[in-house]
Amino acid sequence: MPNSRRPAGQLLKGLDDAALEVIVSAARDRTFLANQVLFRTGEPAEQLFLLRKGSVRFSRVSTAGREVVMGVLVPGDVCGLGSLLMERVNYYGTATALEASQMLVWNHGAVSKLALTYPVLSQNALHVALGYISHFVERQLRLASSTAEQRLAGTLIKLGTRSGNLTPTGVELSLTNELLASLADVSPFTTSRTMQTWTRMGAITKSRGRVRITAPEKLLTD
Repeated sequence: MPNSRRPAGQLLKGLDDAALEVIVSAARDRTFLANQVLFRTGEPAEQLFLLRKGSVRFSRVSTAGREVVMGVLVPGDVCGLGSLLMERVNYYGTATALEASQMLVWNHGAVSKLALTYPVLSQNALHVALGYISHFVERQLRLASSTAEQRLAGTLIKLGTRSGNLTPTGVELSLTNELLASLADVSPFTTSRTMQTWTRMGAITKSRGRVRITAPEKLLTD
């Protein structure tokens, strides 16, 4: 497989072209529409997903009935890592496409056998899992040691870096106040008030469902 067609991300890193061709040919190309659910919390982990285009919200509902967004996946990210295990486990969250998204999808039987045949694949999956754990640890540390405004600014800048589109006037991304609030562990009221302040300061501009970061340095002021 030519390098120009090599799927991005950690999962397939370090595999030679012959191994990559075998692994990718075992997957299906699928397109999910905006708001289409890939899988739900508690369902058997039957499939592994590698995002090639678009974005996916990964969330879980709390005991109080509130949806908590644990992360937004962008091209190169993976979800459904439990499907790599020989024993059956369940998905621990719900994955929903935020926009039309293209993915490589492996079923449990195929990908668990591939992981045994190609140890690099298993090693990469472990690195991906550790990366997600590191993300959750950092999120808890921020929750304990930073202000709501600092968490909002850090989350917004990180999203812009990972999934924003560079324009002549800034970095634009698809984002609602509700999604930003959940990712930053901040109340919707505080998020709305802070976004209004940043708009008046000229740090961002907003339109329905979209945010453009025009002056990121202004987001980081105390």
